[in-house]
Amino acid sequence: MDEQQYQVFVMVKEDGEISSCEIGIPVVRSEPADFFFLVDGELASKLKEDAQSYKVVLNGMKPELVPIDSPIEEVPVEEATPTEEVTIPEN
Repeated sequence: MDEQQYQVFVMVKEDGEISSCEIGIPVVRSEPADFFFLVDGELASKLKEDAQSYKVVLNGMKPELVPIDSPIEEVPVEEATPTEEVTIPEN
């Protein structure tokens, strides 16, 4: 038996993060959405709980819903030592 598919309409910010979404079976929209997806029940429930932890990325011309990676701590860069200029002799 096929698993139920949920309709997901999303509006995104410029960086692809989800600003709003509608999820359901079926969803009747009165306004256009930036993207439309058919997702399984597991992803639909994750989006219902916390849609802001996902974003839309374009893989070629295909949009995909992907989780936003947790922020990476910036490691301070040690002071750079000046580099020595090297002249390469011409043949």
